[in-house]
Amino acid sequence: MRIDRYWKQAAAGLLAIMTLTMTGGNLDSLAMTNSQPLKAQGQMLSSPDKIIIRDEGEAAQSSQAAAASQPVIQAKAQIAAFGEVTTPKTDSTSLFGAGRLTMLANHDTAAQLLSVIIETGEGGLIVVDGGWTNNTDYLLNQIKQKGGHVQAWLLTHPDSDHVGALADILYKHNGEITIDGIYYSFAEDSWYAEKDPEVAKMVAYIKGAFGLVPQNILHGDIVSGQVIQAGPARIQVLNQAYKMNNDFVNNSSVAYMVSLNGTNTVFLGDLAKSGGEQLMADHDLSALKCDIVQVAHHGQNGVGYEVYKALRPSVALWPTPQWLWDNDNGGGSGSGIWLTQETKNWMVRLGVNANYCIKDGDQVIE
Repeated sequence: MRIDRYWKQAAAGLLAIMTLTMTGGNLDSLAMTNSQPLKAQGQMLSSPDKIIIRDEGEAAQSSQAAAASQPVIQAKAQIAAFGEVTTPKTDSTSLFGAGRLTMLANHDTAAQLLSVIIETGEGGLIVVDGGWTNNTDYLLNQIKQKGGHVQAWLLTHPDSDHVGALADILYKHNGEITIDGIYYSFAEDSWYAEKDPEVAKMVAYIKGAFGLVPQNILHGDIVSGQVIQAGPARIQVLNQAYKMNNDFVNNSSVAYMVSLNGTNTVFLGDLAKSGGEQLMADHDLSALKCDIVQVAHHGQNGVGYEVYKALRPSVALWPTPQWLWDNDNGGGSGSGIWLTQETKNWMVRLGVNANYCIKDGDQVIE
């Protein structure tokens, strides 16, 4: 059994325990209900075993078979070497100039997810993944509140906690927002079916949703080094999906670098150790001049220390719920099997200045 499947199943057990002890059986009461984003609530990891919070401001199935054979249309890609994709620093008082980055918490359950919206400052949005199907309404409302125009929707890999919400938006809310381009790299269907039937089902589900949109917005043949323009932001694809036998779906994650106002943010998705090693073998990651990194696989059992060392970020994004942050399987902090503390130690070792974590709700960085 793959480790990520193990800890997701363990998380389900944790939720059951929390439900019995805290809510009398109502899982919804475990969800975060704050509908307003927190304002740049960074955290300092001041020691390997102690976390100090530092407040820095205001705190449908029927279309799947047909869609699987739909063509993916892609214009000729612009390719650039690592280190060549930059944006000018137009506002030295903020990270993203007129724009901002919002990392969404899970307001529906206590499960992990990856869902990020970047406002470019000129009316357009970049979305990274989006979360589970039950996160659809919250994500959709956030996109609408921010203008409703997604210039680039970046998918890391076809796991349910990453692409489920986009699939449901396309199935159930098609036309309510504008999407200029959806970018992804998937392996062939048979590979997923051989590895894990549940992942294969999600691949079929998202591809069925793809069949409902104009095919010219789908970019399923992205390549390493490809540059995507999204208003004043520039995005670079760091790799195509890797096909590895260990931790296969996580190691198939596509990593992206988004540059806005001279700030470079690297999204690693759920890349695990082997995927991170391959990415380092393929490219000099230090050339990206990374300022912000999304920690891989929700902060545990992701890429190794050497990847973070090469990136040398000053800010870390943690798409990590409270139980995973605390490594708590229901028996208290440190009682779980997860490796979150190891990643925290790495951030301390690298001198990361601020850590933004969805355990504290939606995180807004400007």
